[in-house]
Amino acid sequence: MKTPFFKTLLWMAIAVVTAASVLPNIFPDYWLIDLFAHFKVQYFFIAILLLIASTFVLARKKSAYLLLLISILWNSYYIAPYYLHTPPERPENKRTFKLTSLNLLSTNPRADLVRDYVENENPDILVLLEFTQEWEKELGAVISDYPYRKLVSRTDNFGIAVVSKFEMKSSVDYFGLTKHPSVIAHISIENTAYTLVATHPVPPVNQRAFQHRNRQLTTILNRTSEFENPLIILGDFNTSSFSNHFRTLLQNGMKDSRMGFGLLPTWPAGYKLLQTTLDHALVSKTVKVLNRTTGQPVGSDHLPISILMAID
Repeated sequence: MKTPFFKTLLWMAIAVVTAASVLPNIFPDYWLIDLFAHFKVQYFFIAILLLIASTFVLARKKSAYLLLLISILWNSYYIAPYYLHTPPERPENKRTFKLTSLNLLSTNPRADLVRDYVENENPDILVLLEFTQEWEKELGAVISDYPYRKLVSRTDNFGIAVVSKFEMKSSVDYFGLTKHPSVIAHISIENTAYTLVATHPVPPVNQRAFQHRNRQLTTILNRTSEFENPLIILGDFNTSSFSNHFRTLLQNGMKDSRMGFGLLPTWPAGYKLLQTTLDHALVSKTVKVLNRTTGQPVGSDHLPISILMAID
């Protein structure tokens, strides 16, 4: 006979996983609740385990099944599209280009791993976040391979660099909200003008930072009409695709470049069971994304991402 304590514990777990699954999307405007939105994959598998446990332990199975079914279906709604979408086939007689983004981590001691990753990927365009003067020195040889550069090194975690093998004209923009820079790059690729916005909002560690993150991202989205198309918005957004605030970005003709390639979690790099995706690349719906990958750990708390796209 199962003890009342174990049954109570199981009911508490069912209530917590159901609340954590649903509430962040119903009450998305408080920072602490929104944090729970980012772990829907974990909630999905926990709910399945609790469903199995309920079969053997609980007498009131129907109530438990109902709550857990809500959790499983709710989380599936956010997860499934990334696997069910069919990526486009590679167009014939079309050239491609590769874009790589890497949150370096300003205190990362493994410059060797970063250099190896970039050299192996050999991207045409490289975005580096948490770019410091020390990283500028460590990656000097890598950066020198790119004739077009915009380097904004800082002493905090919000330096940013964009380097390109294609002709590029770039500028720094603060989007009127924070002291943290973004780079707007106008890149000419095979006679097609692309706009790349590389950005790194603050992490939502309190309500004020949460609001600044959201405003920075929505300000970029609201200014898309000012940019040349095709448009790419890329960086460490400090939010996952499960948050309502991310989903509002999929407007104005933008799409998530991961569709059809899976969730591809990037953070925290060293803890697979807790991983979610904070590093994103949104692209115009006209852009053909042929492949999207995450790299191996490079000493940062984020995994790098690479996107292969067909030239329009």
